[in-house]
Amino acid sequence: MVSSILLLINSFSVNATPSNDRKAVAAFRDALGGGAITTATAGEEVCVWPGIVCDPDTLRVTDIVLRADDSPVNQALGNEKLHFSGDWHWTGLISDSLCLLDQLTTLIVTDWISISGEIPACITSLTNLRILDLSGNRISGEIPADIGKLSQLIVLNLADNQISGSMPPSVVDLSSLRLLDLSNNKISGEIPSDIGNMKMLSRAILGENQLTGSIPASIAALSRMADLDLSTNQISGSIPEEIGSMPVLSVLNLYSNQLSGEIPASLFGNKGLSHLNLSRNSLEGNVPDSFSPENYFIVLDLSYNKLTGEIPKSISSVKYMGALDLSNNEIVEA
Repeated sequence: MVSSILLLINSFSVNATPSNDRKAVAAFRDALGGGAITTATAGEEVCVWPGIVCDPDTLRVTDIVLRADDSPVNQALGNEKLHFSGDWHWTGLISDSLCLLDQLTTLIVTDWISISGEIPACITSLTNLRILDLSGNRISGEIPADIGKLSQLIVLNLADNQISGSMPPSVVDLSSLRLLDLSNNKISGEIPSDIGNMKMLSRAILGENQLTGSIPASIAALSRMADLDLSTNQISGSIPEEIGSMPVLSVLNLYSNQLSGEIPASLFGNKGLSHLNLSRNSLEGNVPDSFSPENYFIVLDLSYNKLTGEIPKSISSVKYMGALDLSNNEIVEA
């Protein structure tokens, strides 16, 4: 089946026309359970269909943006091209017919809750794709093994689904990726050891999965990383000392894992870190006495660990301390 789809894609690409795009989008729409919109768009050019954007010169489909109408973004924009209401309820599958849209740069189908099925494997043939957002549905199955072929992708958001399996090794080939959000799924296995190759990555949200293994040391090579969330997994081992040297890291959530060892002093030496949550692990030893007047913590949560010793004197020197939680340890005041 996959090989026949690929042959069809190759043939389609040679003779791609706006008319063929219309057929592909119609099949995609119908697989989702087109309902009232099927009648509403009958006879119209695909470029005027709600949620569809075309190149003004070639009239080829470049964007599909189908967000549920209760999305805050849609409410703010008030743009009918971005949301649906009334009888337009998508409950079906994401059809592999979208793989025929070889000029597609944006695919956003979010927050419909009832859309299910798997991500079509042929989606990796859409080499112009820059945004892939399928969050907030009931999509299952695994992430396509060769997802790394999407070399222009800058956003990969599959959060809040039922995706299982492991993170495919090829994900580290997404050299342009800025946002990786796989949170609240059933993804297992280890974080790829060479994740540090994703040099453009600024947000990695992998919380609420079933990830195991340790935190790769190479993650510290992500010099653009500002938000790293590995919370609520089964990650073990120690926190790499090198994480404290990440130059623009501002949010680090590692809570609810199985981390052990001591807290690296470098974390408190990182002047840009403002949200640090290491709670509900098995961290031990003293809280490092490495705070400085340049620290600005909105959240510092070290609760529910095995920390001992005294509260470090240097903690009183920080520029700002918002929510501080050291409870359920064996820490005493100096």
